[in-house]
Amino acid sequence: MSVLYVSGTGTEIGKTVTTAAIAATALARGRSVAVLKPAQTGVAPHEPGDVAEVERLAGKVTTLELARYPEPLAPATAAQRAGLPPVGPQEIAEAAAKLDASHDLVLVEGAGGLL
Repeated sequence: MSVLYVSGTGTEIGKTVTTAAIAATALARGRSVAVLKPAQTGVAPHEPGDVAEVERLAGKVTTLELARYPEPLAPATAAQRAGLPPVGPQEIAEAAAKLDASHDLVLVEGAGGLL
């Protein structure tokens, strides 16, 4: 499996830019890249999120966002406050495995905060 998880200890510390840099490097080497964002928070339904920013910075990558919650909070809290189901580890693992089957590299960008 060629899956990398990009994480950080807070918000606005460079996870999206780091994900884009890794994606751009892989694309420049001729590899196919997918970017998975399990839970995007703090972005309205019509607004571009982190995966759109990675694609803008890196180039043509496959993107997948599993859930989107309106408040800029930890995903579980944001899901609960929005009355929406949270994204679970099994769902994330299945999505990453599916992308891995058709891409050379899968980058999973987590939310701010390692836990």
